[in-house]
Amino acid sequence: MPIAYKSGLSDVEISSLEAAVNFTLPDAYKKLMARMNGFYLTDPDYGQLPLVSIEDGEVSFDRLFGVNSEEECNDLISFNEEFISELDFIKGVLAIGGDGGGNPYVLVAEAGREGVYYWDRTHLHESDKINAYDIAGRDDCGHLYKIANGIDDFYSSILASLPAGVEFLKEN
Repeated sequence: MPIAYKSGLSDVEISSLEAAVNFTLPDAYKKLMARMNGFYLTDPDYGQLPLVSIEDGEVSFDRLFGVNSEEECNDLISFNEEFISELDFIKGVLAIGGDGGGNPYVLVAEAGREGVYYWDRTHLHESDKINAYDIAGRDDCGHLYKIANGIDDFYSSILASLPAGVEFLKEN
């Protein structure tokens, strides 16, 4: 299973990103963005991450958003400009990736809630028998489920969920 990624961002580009999204990125996320300006899974084009808080016990992962993506829906800045206001009841939140079906992964910096969450924006798991969300949605935005304590744990979880022999392919 190849992982396609783009060249990482420079320090100047990371500072511009922070200004554009009005969010101070954690050091671990800055380091990841300096290595890879987003990535996506190919062949198959998704993976499954464990999430015991829902009935199926796992959620899909498709991509980590990058900056200046050819597709606006996969561009970190564009995605946040369009959708993150739905989570205005949470302090310090940034959409960083997606499941391929309209449900983002968000980084939360609010004190006491820090971590990476799966945002069930499309209400895919709303009727599950097991639905132990960590942050209740408001105004029809969908619940959030904590999936990792930080970006390093999230990235490790993604890699651990993939078959052996993952190949990283740099795109131009």
